[in-house]
Amino acid sequence: MGTAISADFGSLLKDWRNHRRVSQLRLATDSGISQRHISFLETGRSNPSRGMVLALSDSLDIPLRERNTLLQTAGYSAIYSEEGLTEASNQVFREALQATMDHQEPYPAIVLDGRWNLVMANQGALRFFGLFIDVAQSLADLQAGEFQMVRLSMAENGLKPYISNWQELAYGFLQRARRALLVNPRDPGLPGLIEEIVSHPEAPATWREPDWSSPPAPAINMTLEKDGERFSLFTMLAHFGSAQQITLEELSMELFYPADSATRERLIGLV
Repeated sequence: MGTAISADFGSLLKDWRNHRRVSQLRLATDSGISQRHISFLETGRSNPSRGMVLALSDSLDIPLRERNTLLQTAGYSAIYSEEGLTEASNQVFREALQATMDHQEPYPAIVLDGRWNLVMANQGALRFFGLFIDVAQSLADLQAGEFQMVRLSMAENGLKPYISNWQELAYGFLQRARRALLVNPRDPGLPGLIEEIVSHPEAPATWREPDWSSPPAPAINMTLEKDGERFSLFTMLAHFGSAQQITLEELSMELFYPADSATRERLIGLV
């Protein structure tokens, strides 16, 4: 049972509904809960059942982490767990990730957590990025607790000196962060990351205002150069479908592919 009626739940529900640009009528249709009852929930005149919280969360496509918050503000326990990827309960998923990365050889593949931190990498990734930096040492030097891969690409003691299309890549990170913030406007870290990118000395002033007027490129190349060698790659992102655990929902796998024949031959030659 829920506890006393929570105005916090109502305001939080209203915030999500407004952010998704969904009317009370549309939410009622999608969730099967009457518009009148949704109005009462948002004003704090009614308290939701646990099932209502879940139905509303589904209809508004709220991330699992934030669904826990909604449940708790309504007086219920959180139900979505956040076991680490190394926990026994996630072994089968870790093995699936490893198998996918192994299949990607000799091309690079990495797994990022919800804060874009590196949690897994295949040998292809270690070989490739090892041509430019000592990844573990660079991450330690940066002392980046969040968004490691973005900060690694922006740092002078990281990958930045080798990225010949740095502005293109950094702008891709910026757009990706802004889209992630649209999905979860309550994310506490993304506004700081966005500010960090637009405040970079080499970031154009135009980056401060989001531009959604033009469609994004089909793919953003990552071009690195060192000692006269040039590598051009593009990436594909993969996610677990319909994950019901926070860790799994927030994981992403980034698969790197050669954008030209010279890069393909060089990556194969690294084995």
